[in-house]
Amino acid sequence: MDKTTSAVSLIVVIIFAFLLGALAGIFYQKQTYSPQMQEATSNIQKLSSKVVSAVVTYGRITSIDENRNVTLDYGGETLTVSVMSDAKIYIYENSTKKELSYSDIKVGDSVNITATVDSSGILQGNMVVIFSRSN
Repeated sequence: MDKTTSAVSLIVVIIFAFLLGALAGIFYQKQTYSPQMQEATSNIQKLSSKVVSAVVTYGRITSIDENRNVTLDYGGETLTVSVMSDAKIYIYENSTKKELSYSDIKVGDSVNITATVDSSGILQGNMVVIFSRSN
C-alpha cells in the first residue's frame, strides 16, 4: 500500500467520522425531552395533582411586583410565588391574628406562603402569613 492510498483511506475515514458525528448531533437536537426534562415534568404533575393540597414556602420578601409576584429569600436561595387575587393575608401581632390586604405586604416581611402548583409548575399563593416585619 503506497502513501497515496493510505492518505485517501485516512481522509475517507475522517469524512465518515465527521458525517456520523453530524448525524448524531442532529438526532440529539431533535429529541423533545431529555431524561431530566421528563423527570421535572413528572414532578410538576405530581405536585399539581389533587393529592397534594398545598406546599408551604418560607422566607423574607425581597421584591413585590405589579403582577402580584412575591420573591422570597431564605439562606441565599430565592423563589417567586404568584399570589392569587383572592388570597388571604394575615399577620400575627401580640399573639393575635389580623387579616390584611395584599397592599399591606412589604419588602422585608418574613412570611409563610401556602401555595398550590399549577400544571405549568407555577406556584399560586392562596394564603400569606406575615410573621415578622423589618423596621
